[in-house]
Order: sequence, then C-alpha cells, then structure tokens
Amino acid sequence: MSKRTNSVLVFGGARGIGAATARAFVKEGACVTIADVLEEEGRALAAELGSDHAAFAPCDVGAADQINAAFDIAIQQFGGIDVVFNNVGIARYGTVDQLSLEDWDLTLQVNLTAQFIACKRAVQEMKRSGGGVIINTASILGHASQKTTAAYAASKAAIMGLTRTVAIDHAADGIRCVSISPGTIDTPLVQIAARTFKDRRPEDLEREWAAHHPLNRLGKPEEVAATVVFLASSGAGFITGSDFLIDGGIRSELYA
Repeated sequence: MSKRTNSVLVFGGARGIGAATARAFVKEGACVTIADVLEEEGRALAAELGSDHAAFAPCDVGAADQINAAFDIAIQQFGGIDVVFNNVGIARYGTVDQLSLEDWDLTLQVNLTAQFIACKRAVQEMKRSGGGVIINTASILGHASQKTTAAYAASKAAIMGLTRTVAIDHAADGIRCVSISPGTIDTPLVQIAARTFKDRRPEDLEREWAAHHPLNRLGKPEEVAATVVFLASSGAGFITGSDFLIDGGIRSELYA
C-alpha cells in the first residue's frame, strides 16, 4: 500500500465478505467506500465505522453509471482510489437447455461485465495516481463446476482470464490485479440458499456443504477479508495475475 492513508472501494460491501473486508481495511487504517444496492445495511455499516473512515455509495452493479458514481464518491470523500475490491456475484440455476437467455445475460452482466467496468475505471484512476491494486472475485466454481451452474461457472472462470490480462496490460503502470476464488463461505447469501430447499432443513444442508470441505466447515467472511487485505498490501507486491483459492481444501480432493 502507499504511504498515505489508503482509499479502498469495496463493491458488495454492505454485508458478508464485503462487510468483513471493509471492517478489516478500516482496522488497518484505510478509508473505505462501501458500494452496494443494500442501502440500509450499507449506510449502517458506514456509520458504525465512522465518517472519517467510511462512506456509503448506493450502487447497483448492473448499471455502469452507478459503478462510476461509486468511484466518484470514493474520490470525493477520500481523495483518490488505491484499492478496488470487486466483491460481486449472483447465481441463476438451470441446465443449458432450461436456463433462459435473460438469466444468462443477467448473470454475466453482474458477475463479469460489472467487474470489467470497475477494472476499466480503476485502471484509469490508478494510472493517474501512480498505481494501485484491483482484487476481483472469481469462485471455486471457476475451477470445478456443479450441476445447473453453467452461467455462474462461466462468468467466474472468465474473471480469472480478465484478471490475468489486466495484470499484464498494466504492470508497467504500477497496477497489480489478482483474483480470489472462495469456496462455501458462511454468509447471508449461503444462508438464504440453504432456506430455498423446501424439503431440507437449512442447518442440515449447511452441515452437508461443510462436510464437502476437507477442513469440515464453512469458511468465515473474516478469513476471506484477511486474504484480501494481504493481497492489497506491500507484502504482496510481487503478486499479480494470480488467482487465490480460499476453499478449505475442496479443490485439492479428487474423491470425497
């Protein structure tokens, strides 16, 4: 990180991994702009962290103008952009013969195109300021898939290709770009997903999902946040273009 107080923009920052990451960056002395469509939760988190260290930017990442507006707010509040964490993702399920084109397009718009737009603006700002770090969110499903996840898996695999290319295109500009691939993390979205199965108890499903990981538990948002903070730091200064699995070992095991 640079010597001045760092300005970090976290998309999807109102809850789960994003909120844990915002808290972790503030703990390290950074200033954080929380960009999220969840306005009530985002404003509450910004208030919790304090106006000297946090701001909220209402943002639906499906709209390019709102992504750019979040950058504007971060720059106005904290004088620039040093780190961008693209913590976004939705899932629409179905085999390719069942999945609607609308659901395919929406998934790629939110999971891939939004991260492209944020990378584009981040590069423009960071070139002017002398460098920075972009951290994109891929997924374990970018490495190995599950049934009915064609759109999600395709979008997250593409994030790794985008990340590598941004990294090599802009290394000379002092910009590093990396991605993370979480496994199943205990977030509100995972809890919501567990409640969508009418014939199964959520707690049973969460135990089943945990058992798929060699560590036999779900990941914690704070564990992902710690990795993101490290990747943004000077200690990770020789890391760019890489993807980091935060998956409890699930990708390492061929047969459970």
